[in-house]
Amino acid sequence: MKRIAMMNEDAVSPVIGVMLMIVVTIIIAAVVSGFAGGMTSSESKVPNAAFTVHPNLKGNGTIAFHHTGGDELMLDEILVQLEYNSTSIILSNLDNMTGGDSDLTYLSEMGGDADGFIRGGDRLVLTCDKNANKVFVFEPQDAATNFTIPYYGHIKYMILDKESAKAIQTGEFVLR
Repeated sequence: MKRIAMMNEDAVSPVIGVMLMIVVTIIIAAVVSGFAGGMTSSESKVPNAAFTVHPNLKGNGTIAFHHTGGDELMLDEILVQLEYNSTSIILSNLDNMTGGDSDLTYLSEMGGDADGFIRGGDRLVLTCDKNANKVFVFEPQDAATNFTIPYYGHIKYMILDKESAKAIQTGEFVLR
């Protein structure tokens, strides 16, 4: 009689092997999803806010952006871009207006406690340098050229977050 030596063959059962492969696949998918979804990016998040626009042709010529909801915004961190006939201008509360009083800035806050934060119910107000002859004129002290909007002009606007340089809101209005 021949003796056949039995070999001891320890192995992972097929069920355990399949489960291990599924776990490894899920881990790889989570890592790829994290990178693709921006989980690891250091980019700042753009605030989320909604505004309605109310141009005021009477008096000093203002465009009021009424904050109707969303995140609180710092006045110092907001830019407003206006575009008319493929020319545009970007203004902030740090830009000084041309004229006798150099303390006047283009952007200001109305409503609430005027603490430099725009919250729901507050208004972000953009004031022009001149409101005469049926035009709004913006003449920043350091700008090379003026920006003029005629009454009934179709204006595109963009409220931007200064930190990320991305739009908080975009829209259009007619100056009337």
